Amino acid sequence: MVWFLAICPVLAQYPPPGGEPYPKIATAEVCLSEPGPGCMTAECHPMEPAGRRILHPPYLEERCGKCHVAPDSVLLAVLRVWPNGVCVSCHLDLAWDFTQADVQHPPGRHYCTTCHEPHGGRVRNLLRDETRLAECAACHEDFLRESQSKPFRHRHFDLRTECGFCHYAHRSGLGKFVKENSAESCLTCHDLGIAMEDGRTLENVKRSLQQAPVVHEAMEQQSCPACHTPHGSDQPFLLTEGYPSGSYEAYSIEQYELCWKCHDPALVGGKAGEGATEFRDGSRNLHGVHLVGLRRGRACHLCHTAHTSQKPHLIREMVAFQEWNAPLGYETFPDGGRCATPCHREKEYHREE
Repeated sequence: MVWFLAICPVLAQYPPPGGEPYPKIATAEVCLSEPGPGCMTAECHPMEPAGRRILHPPYLEERCGKCHVAPDSVLLAVLRVWPNGVCVSCHLDLAWDFTQADVQHPPGRHYCTTCHEPHGGRVRNLLRDETRLAECAACHEDFLRESQSKPFRHRHFDLRTECGFCHYAHRSGLGKFVKENSAESCLTCHDLGIAMEDGRTLENVKRSLQQAPVVHEAMEQQSCPACHTPHGSDQPFLLTEGYPSGSYEAYSIEQYELCWKCHDPALVGGKAGEGATEFRDGSRNLHGVHLVGLRRGRACHLCHTAHTSQKPHLIREMVAFQEWNAPLGYETFPDGGRCATPCHREKEYHREE
């Protein structure tokens, strides 16, 4: 830093009014006073050792003048302006006001070169090395340890390499530097069926959203984290709150905390269905019949899908019954509906007595 302050008066002369200190070397226009090779092709500054498979375009193209003062200067290899100023002259989307409190994520307060190689590197985004992100993780050590202790962990929750899928390293974004459209981050992976270690295949959520006429309101609001955590959870499917792990369990309000984040518990527990749910026969709450009235209540996912559906009310087309997938056979009436499942023969319900 002492060195940097000592040369500041000299750097103030660059660039001179009206343009850059000298033409861009990369185009082989002029170097010093006449046409000639670039800095690296002239072997004055040989290309850095092999292994740096990701090269910064200005370095690859020998546009050294984008960052450094004139090559005939006694200040060889000196930057034209303070380091971050050089970077944001191209990376305009990162040219924020560093004094603003909402962008005071520690990496944003230091030089870009603290984390990034200016010429080339072995790690994506020209990060200096993989341990650099591990050092960042030291700030979140307690959270990391807690998340990694959970029985269900997101396979992309690897703090060394994958945080950038969902979080910004520089700009503020949403709370905790989360990217503005969290669903878009999720759908960069969930745009295909994902094979799981237990033999299941997770649905292609992106395709479902594009093709299904009925979408869960939480999905319409682009809010995957409303139900799922991208880190670690005590719940299957990385759910954020309590939800039955199986399909048949005695009902308790705590088991469905996830659903009650948006829905009213009276949807199930209300004695009189009128006003609480449209799934009723007269005033008889049929949600309550299925979840509360049975010793082994039927969990929501037996009849409803969580994301999208071809049928109203997110009703499934098929229902799992042990090893058998059977058609649910649901249709609506103006004042009710009809369904036939492996659990019972065809039945109708009508909201009017």
